[in-house]
Amino acid sequence: MNSVDNIVWKTFAAPRRWIAPWYGAYTLLGVLSSGLIPVLIPLMMVAISRHLSTVGYVMGAFNLGSLASPMLGSLAESKRLYRPIFFAGFVFLMAAIAVFPLVHHLRFWLPLALMAGIASTAVSTCATLFIVEFSPREEWTSRIGWLQTFNGVGQVLGLVLAGVFAATNIPLGLWIGAGLMIPALLLGGFGLPKKSELGTDTLSPARLHLDFTALARFSRIELLGGGMLRFFHPLNAEGLKNITKLLPTRFGKLMLAVFCMFFGVSGVFAYFPIFLHHSFGVLPAATSLAYAVAAGVAIIFYTLGGRLARNFGTSRVYSGGLLLRLTGFIGLVALVLLHRGPLSATLALLFFGVIVIAWPIISVTTTELASELSPISQGAAQGLYNSTSAIATVIGTPTAGVLVRFFGYQSIPIMGVAGVLLSLLISLGLRPKGAAIAAGTVSG
Repeated sequence: MNSVDNIVWKTFAAPRRWIAPWYGAYTLLGVLSSGLIPVLIPLMMVAISRHLSTVGYVMGAFNLGSLASPMLGSLAESKRLYRPIFFAGFVFLMAAIAVFPLVHHLRFWLPLALMAGIASTAVSTCATLFIVEFSPREEWTSRIGWLQTFNGVGQVLGLVLAGVFAATNIPLGLWIGAGLMIPALLLGGFGLPKKSELGTDTLSPARLHLDFTALARFSRIELLGGGMLRFFHPLNAEGLKNITKLLPTRFGKLMLAVFCMFFGVSGVFAYFPIFLHHSFGVLPAATSLAYAVAAGVAIIFYTLGGRLARNFGTSRVYSGGLLLRLTGFIGLVALVLLHRGPLSATLALLFFGVIVIAWPIISVTTTELASELSPISQGAAQGLYNSTSAIATVIGTPTAGVLVRFFGYQSIPIMGVAGVLLSLLISLGLRPKGAAIAAGTVSG
């Protein structure tokens, strides 16, 4: 049994050791922010505004909130405001989503979406800090793995609920999702670390050098291919100071590839329920169910992706993940441009599922490559990676809205093909020096 199997076995053999009652609150966050919002809000936008580009602007504002993570994390640490920020996130998210169906103009939707994005980010940032600041370093991997598994389960449940309310009553679905933040507030109070438990040793910058290689192997469903609910890891001073020197390096090429991929896929994840309905006649309820199934299947690929990377090399598996995602987008483009037969709806859901399932492989290997290729500290490298992906998503989502407005829904998968293909071409030759030697050592 290799080291990856050992980590997974030990984690699942004694789950009670790694699980706290407040993880249930994180599950409820996943139901709303990763399940109900991405399906119901785009559908409501189009039904009310009749402008396709509105979806891109609103979801772009929601994603923009993820960029507040460094500020919120630093504030929580410097002022010891872990609990207030954590609970405030649930309150503001509940308020924003509760008001959403009551207003009917973009000038109201944009600030509400931004508020919801920041609130969701506040919860996810502090949730991770509750572990890395209050738990021994050797427990980080297992605890964060279980925390993100709880969130992934919440996303699957949220997608199933979204399918039900998309076919019946969208505002009611959003209000129920907002109401779930009340039990989330109650659950969040059970077993949460206290400020008095924070030791002096946790004030060191150790959290900026998390074992991302191990953490990435655990289930972590991420909508939009990665921008939301990411481990707190800001773009720090070291990353900014060295950014110009890093651009010509292989790490710089990787960041450019990451930008292209996240930029390209942002459109399909912002518009997927509307795109599949208008292009192939797939009901939003069926889309949500298919997404839920794909997201559930994708959980096992986090561990599988890490194992494949160990056996075949990180860069090769990374390219394979991109190729798998590219296959899904090419399939959608072919279905859109060619004559649509009776199986087009089923094939469209299949190709969309491939796009979703490819993400864990890309997530695991990109995280590892960022650490392997960076000439600076692992913490600074991960900060640059997180910021690059978030900025690409924030820019790509409204760009997709403009493209849909002028060229129609067929521009969404074409944008995906262009982004992923560019990422794949840029990524050629990223194999780090000494990777073969390292791989041989690990295998032995």
